Amino acid sequence: MLDEICLGKITLLHSVYEYINSNMYVLLAEDEALIIDPHKNEELTNLLKDKGIKRVTILLTHEHHDHTTGVYWYQEQFESTLICQQNAAEHIARRQYLRPTLIAFILGEEDHINGTHIYEDFKKSFVPKQYYADITYAEEYTLKWHNYTFQFYHIPGHSQGSSLIVMNGQYAFTGDSLLKDLPIIIRFPGSNKADYESITMPLFCRLLTPDITILPGHGALFVLKEIMENNKIYVQFR
Repeated sequence: MLDEICLGKITLLHSVYEYINSNMYVLLAEDEALIIDPHKNEELTNLLKDKGIKRVTILLTHEHHDHTTGVYWYQEQFESTLICQQNAAEHIARRQYLRPTLIAFILGEEDHINGTHIYEDFKKSFVPKQYYADITYAEEYTLKWHNYTFQFYHIPGHSQGSSLIVMNGQYAFTGDSLLKDLPIIIRFPGSNKADYESITMPLFCRLLTPDITILPGHGALFVLKEIMENNKIYVQFR
């Protein structure tokens, strides 16, 4: 399913990955599209082609499979540029990345609890790929794309290659590193609670104002002050 998110004069296309409820966000400008955390969506693909889109720029908030499964799809359909943090780039280029280990773990847990077979359905659609980023950065990077400015910041904790992506200073794509109704997962390989608390949280406090709109990797968008208590950002961990 494809819907729209209106951010003032900006319209984002939005899709939720059916297997694990991760968000994909899409911006259009002239004959180009910018896609954040892609998953395959044929409705989106048809729309892009109908609008004469020739090039896509793909941004990753981090390296976990639920935020990257559609990279190959858009690379095959359009000219593309893939941008992500350096650690994320190294991770998605490894041969081990052909196996979606974390999704298997998460969906396996859910299937066991709920008596479902979502993981089996996911495996039928999953296309194993290694990816090679075109642009990487270590700590910070700035992308000018049409009338938009995207500022990237390395935010370790949830994963080694997690990024905060701030658009025009008003909107922040936080991946799985800042969510409203879900805890920050720090139990995966590459997760590190100490890094989150010592590096990422201070960076959030320095860069993000209470009125900034957060577009998370899972769940609905929210305004940062909705998860603040006594002027401090409040998060839970799992």
